[in-house]
Amino acid sequence: MKIGIKYCGGCNPTYDRTDVVSRIKLHIGKGDIVETAKQGVNYNIVVLLCGCDKACANYQDIQSNHETVCITSESDSIKLLNMIDQRMLSL
Repeated sequence: MKIGIKYCGGCNPTYDRTDVVSRIKLHIGKGDIVETAKQGVNYNIVVLLCGCDKACANYQDIQSNHETVCITSESDSIKLLNMIDQRMLSL
């Protein structure tokens, strides 16, 4: 599985976004990849890691094979981990 992370500008973060990325890395398998999303690369999941509910991250140039998920709070990160588990089962 390849997961691309797209950060917002970080002007008003209400939770620790780097902690979410650390938890994703601990949650996935050894052969899976988590990286800052790059234009022209296809990802299984693109995570828009927005620091608040404004969700201002621009992601039109980032491609996902399956899902694009917008995280705006700590509780959203739990939903993301559940989605990753479901995707891993279907791959």
